Amino acid sequence: MRAIRRVIVHHSASEFGTLELVRGWHLQRGFDDIGYHYVVTNGVVAKGAEYRPELDGLIREGRPLTVIGAHAEGNNSDSVGVCLIGDGKFTRWQYVALIRLLVELNATFAFGADGVLGHCEVDPKRKPLCPGFDMELLRAALVCAKGPNA
Repeated sequence: MRAIRRVIVHHSASEFGTLELVRGWHLQRGFDDIGYHYVVTNGVVAKGAEYRPELDGLIREGRPLTVIGAHAEGNNSDSVGVCLIGDGKFTRWQYVALIRLLVELNATFAFGADGVLGHCEVDPKRKPLCPGFDMELLRAALVCAKGPNA
């Protein structure tokens, strides 16, 4: 297993999507697979599709954790890439799923709340709005979910 020291959180910049759709976008861009290790869905699978509550907050596995991601140029070797489907608006179930996933990953890799970064924090010039929410609040929520050593 490779050393994992942090998680980088992204958004899809689309109001809809699935792991398979994002994988297709990445393959079209010349990637050899989806760049992310996890995708958290919002219940809307395609443009104009109806909301499906059973798919809201669903965590899907993309690249295996043993494989270096392709999600944050220059920051992939020691990180896990997590993408929330959405473009600045996310559901409560996505946030619940994200916190749960981060707690589980932290239990294995011990990166702590400070090891959870937004794409904007590692690439502010190219990705100033990604993931589209306040990372300090996410880190605080992770500490609340797991305690002060999170």
